[in-house]
Amino acid sequence: MFGSFWEGFGDGFAIPESLSFIRIMQELLFLNTQTRPDRDATPRSRRYYVWTVGCQMNISDTERLEAALQGVGYSPATRPDLASFIVLNSCSVRASAEERIFGKLGELVGVKRSHPDTCIVLWGCMVGPDNRSIFERQLPMVDHFVSPSAVDEIVALAPNAVYTLDEPALPVRDQEHPSVSVHVPIQYGCNMSCSYCVIPQRRGRERSRPLEEIADEVRRIVACGTKEIVLLGQIVDSWGHDLPGRPQLADLITAIHNTPGLLRLRFLTSHPAWMTDDLIETMARLPRCMPEVNLPIQSGSDILLKIMRRGYNVARYRDLIARIRTAIPHISLTTDVIVGHPGETAEDFAQTMALCAEIRFDKIHIAAFSARPGTPAAEQEQDPALAVPESEKQERRLALEHLHELIATERNAVHRGQTVEVLVESESRGKWRGRSPGNKLVFFAHPDDWAGRLAHVHITQTSPWSLQGIVQPV
Repeated sequence: MFGSFWEGFGDGFAIPESLSFIRIMQELLFLNTQTRPDRDATPRSRRYYVWTVGCQMNISDTERLEAALQGVGYSPATRPDLASFIVLNSCSVRASAEERIFGKLGELVGVKRSHPDTCIVLWGCMVGPDNRSIFERQLPMVDHFVSPSAVDEIVALAPNAVYTLDEPALPVRDQEHPSVSVHVPIQYGCNMSCSYCVIPQRRGRERSRPLEEIADEVRRIVACGTKEIVLLGQIVDSWGHDLPGRPQLADLITAIHNTPGLLRLRFLTSHPAWMTDDLIETMARLPRCMPEVNLPIQSGSDILLKIMRRGYNVARYRDLIARIRTAIPHISLTTDVIVGHPGETAEDFAQTMALCAEIRFDKIHIAAFSARPGTPAAEQEQDPALAVPESEKQERRLALEHLHELIATERNAVHRGQTVEVLVESESRGKWRGRSPGNKLVFFAHPDDWAGRLAHVHITQTSPWSLQGIVQPV
């Protein structure tokens, strides 16, 4: 029945041979778990299982979906074989993310065989108009294919709902025990045409949510007990340009800044072309807006930035960083870099290293180029004169990671001896963990319950990736 799943994806979708072995092991594990009891008394017919791969947007979509499914009478299952309704929320940014989904589908072959009534939904960025028909032929165990963020469409597919929702679900899985920090999408899709990115093909053009709708959702989330809101968008600082009156992100931040109970406000991911002086001034002026910006550079070479279709050059980016640091001297700056993009020479990479050493980012998200079908960069990768060998990609990645570690060590070391305000999120391995205003990870030990509270922590140890200290009396 499911043979075609393992026979290859002739239309450009190849399943790694290693997944055949993975499937065998997963089915054996599945058989070994058949007799395990589950503490949830809800019948299997009204249980769901959601498995998520990808970015904060996918995680937020999953939180909203789970809240909606619970709202219509479903309960979560701890394993897929205990659920009648299974959703895989997928990612297409890198090939490795898609391989994880294919591996999970291999596990679900056994579930479907034992429980033919199981409804399986493939959701997210793997599903697009360019590949839906291919997947429908090659993935017979999947009952429905749903585009990214379409929560209502998935809820409508759940066959055993007993209630209807009185109001839109929040991106909060458990409203009685909400996360300290919650991501709130304010915009879907992307209008950019970066050479390497498949997101515009899968998520469509930008669609900004109205200000009033977002503000109401933030009020409802914070009323549940959440302390920090992170506004999400593929190009978050372009929010509002497609709405009547063309409001800007600065207007939205100002509107929700004084929400009762809200302690902190962040936003990501920004694009240099949309980062305005008005937005920078708003961040500097409003105390609950945290001093942190993620501003992807992707490359330190003007030649590569043009090939990547990024819409700015190094001089413009450098000037923007200077304006941000002038307005907010204590800003925490993070960035994204792709190494090994087709056409990147050793000199281009050297310029990227030099720019990162000059700007001294607090954190750099580094990725070796991964070709995505249908993008200009994927076509460029086919040209031997432009393609960067995999071994060279990894060498460049490791070199930049080493530089990043040195810079992060030095930047975090300046906090030793300082007292920083920490919004505590949870307990981890006997210590409380939380975030500083600049989004530095901070650990401290204390017998009291600090979850959701602000702690003043005297920093005694630092590393490239975190800070540790002693909580100070109020």
